[in-house]
Amino acid sequence: MHHFKFLAVSAIRLLAISAVGVTTAYAAAIVTPLTNGSPASATALVNSLLNSNAKLSVVAGSASYTGAFTASGTFTNGGTGPSGVGLNSGVVLTTGDARFLGSSAAFAGDDANKETDFTAGVGNSLTPNNSPGNSLFNPLTSFGTQNASILSFSFIPQGTLLNLRLVFASEDYNDLVNAGFPTDVFGVFVNGVNYARVPGTTTPISASSINCGGPTSGPAPGSGPNCASYRDNAPFFGAIDSEIDGFTIPLSLFIPVNFGVVNTISIGIADNLDFFGDSALLLAQGSLAVPEPSTIALMLAGVGMTGIARRRRSAKVNA
Repeated sequence: MHHFKFLAVSAIRLLAISAVGVTTAYAAAIVTPLTNGSPASATALVNSLLNSNAKLSVVAGSASYTGAFTASGTFTNGGTGPSGVGLNSGVVLTTGDARFLGSSAAFAGDDANKETDFTAGVGNSLTPNNSPGNSLFNPLTSFGTQNASILSFSFIPQGTLLNLRLVFASEDYNDLVNAGFPTDVFGVFVNGVNYARVPGTTTPISASSINCGGPTSGPAPGSGPNCASYRDNAPFFGAIDSEIDGFTIPLSLFIPVNFGVVNTISIGIADNLDFFGDSALLLAQGSLAVPEPSTIALMLAGVGMTGIARRRRSAKVNA
């Protein structure tokens, strides 16, 4: 099954190359992978996520990272415009080599999204990810996982909500959308419960729950679940400066927590079933905090406007 999926996706992408030529150069996000998986490295990632007025304290010595060192790290120059990945800077966790998000010495941003490589170490100079899966993701898939990357720590919040801003991106777009294959999984598990859900629902975020249709090796057809939250970047057609074929828009999670006592959080991503077709989770720098009441009010207003926009888009598609 693993081998068949790899061959099937490879064949689809090669067909796209025969139809379209290479175009102009791009300048992508700059990624700095971890050099080790030490508690100090994990703590540095956590500190990058913390807002300057986070209203929470991280329990000393609680931060840990599980996964391949090169699979995760920090990024800058991400960009929030049409060609950006949606976040300017932050932490990136992947199922491959974190540098496939953008520019690096091993994987030049000049060729972003303009070739067939979609797995670290296969047809490129990136480092293969040989890390195992993790039982953390068992609630999200019955197929088992591979190449898990997980950042965990404990914290004491001075409030009852936690805010985190993120973008999910995957090479499962658009080839595996509606193709009958399981797509990669990620989660933000707080006190054992996953809150990485499509806003306003209980549906876990993935390429299967946020997309604009498929399967196709080209641009998404334009109609799919939560299509308004998806940014297409099909090979040779996409405008986003990244090798990755599809991104969600930046999404804000508002997570219930227990005031004044120790809470736990594990943020992770994993390949679902196989180890081909890498995915990435981008976490915004400085976005992890107990939100101000005004922020919560804006969030609630935004959810309402998002619902209106989705209904309008749906009406246009069905017209």
